[in-house]
Amino acid sequence: MKKLLFISIISLIALTSNAQWSYKFLSNEKHFLYTSGDFIVGNQNSGKLSLNYVYDTKYIVNVGYSATTKTDAILPNEILKSATELSPANLTPAFTNSENLHIMVGRVFSLNREGTFRLLLQGGPGLYTKRGPEYTIKSNVYDYKIGSTKNLCIVLNPKIEIPVFYSIGISAGPMAVISQNEQYIGAGIGIMYGIVGKD
Repeated sequence: MKKLLFISIISLIALTSNAQWSYKFLSNEKHFLYTSGDFIVGNQNSGKLSLNYVYDTKYIVNVGYSATTKTDAILPNEILKSATELSPANLTPAFTNSENLHIMVGRVFSLNREGTFRLLLQGGPGLYTKRGPEYTIKSNVYDYKIGSTKNLCIVLNPKIEIPVFYSIGISAGPMAVISQNEQYIGAGIGIMYGIVGKD
């Protein structure tokens, strides 16, 4: 989550510092450029940060990063059902979490004439990283180290977006991350900042 916060701050600074250039480039009110931050509730709570570019009010490209919060790992059966009582070598509980980097493309549908209520259908590939404990048992003691695996994934994230003002809006929608060994499904709400709609 620290990485997510760092990327959020850098993205907002970059977007603000380029505001004058962006305004001239996007002044025909057909193209939008904005960041979005989402809080997602699912099998694990997560946060998501994206940079979005809407072309001709119809097509969107989204580059994003998301990460789940750390949750305590469940001990494997070989430890829970051991014939002998096992003691932990490390009193700090093991954790699991995941993150993914992705790029999505999609279609934007305006649901009203003013363009202040729109539907995004978007999806694309990503790199999914899963972190969790790898246990070892020696004598009557078990220990662990945190390992990670990486897989390609598919990210689906349809959304409803509502530009409240020219530079601020809100969004809501489901998100699914599907990899070879894991599936994450959640629903989130978010804030958009930048050039999010017509002036």
